[in-house]
Amino acid sequence: MQFSFYEIKKYYGYFVIINVILLAFIIYQLFYSKYYRKSNDEKKFTVEQGKNLDEIIDELYKADIIPDKFLFKTAVKFSGKEGQIISKSYLFKNGLSSLQLIDLLTDKNLTQFTKLTIPEGYTIRQIGKLIEKKLSLSAEKFYRETKNDSLINMIGLKGKIKDLEGFLFPDTYEVQTAFDERKLVFLLFNEFRKKVIENNLIDSDAGNRDTNLLKIITLASIVQGETRLEEEMPVISGVYNNRLKKGMKLEADPTIQYILPDGPRRLFYDDLKINSPYNTYLVKGLPPGPINNPGTDAIKAVLNPDTHNYIFFVATGDGGHKFSENYQQHLEAVKEYRAKLKNDSNKKK
Repeated sequence: MQFSFYEIKKYYGYFVIINVILLAFIIYQLFYSKYYRKSNDEKKFTVEQGKNLDEIIDELYKADIIPDKFLFKTAVKFSGKEGQIISKSYLFKNGLSSLQLIDLLTDKNLTQFTKLTIPEGYTIRQIGKLIEKKLSLSAEKFYRETKNDSLINMIGLKGKIKDLEGFLFPDTYEVQTAFDERKLVFLLFNEFRKKVIENNLIDSDAGNRDTNLLKIITLASIVQGETRLEEEMPVISGVYNNRLKKGMKLEADPTIQYILPDGPRRLFYDDLKINSPYNTYLVKGLPPGPINNPGTDAIKAVLNPDTHNYIFFVATGDGGHKFSENYQQHLEAVKEYRAKLKNDSNKKK
C-alpha cells in the first residue's frame, strides 16, 4: 500500500500534534498539576541537614505532601534544582503543584509565617495541644519551656510561681514556621510584658508591684474562667472582692476545673473535696497562681471591679449569670437554673 506525499504529510502532522499534546500533558502533570490531600490543614515539614534527595522525597510522600515519589523526583531533576533544597522548616498549604513545592524548597530568602490564635482563658496545657496540632511542635517541650527561670525572673516572680501560667498573652500571632518551643514561649511571654507591664495596664506604683502583679493576674484568670461576657467581668470581679473582704472562700468552679486530670468537664460534689492549694472550696483566699492565661478585659475587670453587694452568682443557662446578695436569693437563683435545665432537657425528648 502506497501513500501519497500529501497523505504522509497529513499523518505526520497528526503524529506531531498528538506528541505535542502528550508532551504538554506530561509537563503539566510533572510541574503544574496541584495535589489536594484529604486534610485541608497546613503541613509543617522539616528538611534535616544531610538528607539526600531520595530521603527528602520519601518523607514528603509519607507526610502526604506529594502524591507520587517518582513524578516529583523527575520534576526536581528537570527543574535543575536537584542540589538546591534548603535544610529548614516549611509550612505547606494544601493544593501545591510540584513546581510551587520545588520553588519553596529552594528559596533562600523564604521566611514563612502561619497564623496562630491563642484564645483567652487557655491554660498552658491547652496551648500545648493547640501548637502540637497547628505547628507540629511538642506540647511537652512547650510546657517544659514555660518553667524557664530566667523568664520568670524577668517579672520578679522567681520562687513564687512554678511556670508561666497566666503570663502568656492570648492573642493572634504571625508565627515563623521555623520557631521552636522556646521561641514560641518567649513570643507569648514578651507580648504579655508589652501589653500588660510596659503599657502600664497594671500600675507599677501600686504597692509591691511583683506581688500585686501575681494577685491581679491570678484573680483575672478566675474571672476569665467564669465568663466570656465582657460586660459581666467587672461584676464577677466585684463578687470575688466582696468575698475576700468578708473572709469567705472564693468557691470558684474554674479553680476545680484547673486541677482535674481529665478536665474541663462537668463538676461533681466529690471534685470539690480534691486536696489542692488551688481548690478554693477548701482554701481561703487566692490560689498560689493563675489558672489560665487571661485576656485584657479580665485584667481590666480586676483593676476596676464593679461596686455592689453581690456575694453569689449562678449560671442562667444562656451564657450569663444571675447575681445575689445573700444565700437565700442564691438558692432561688439555683432553683430557677435547675428548672430551666430540666425544661430544656424535656424539650429535646
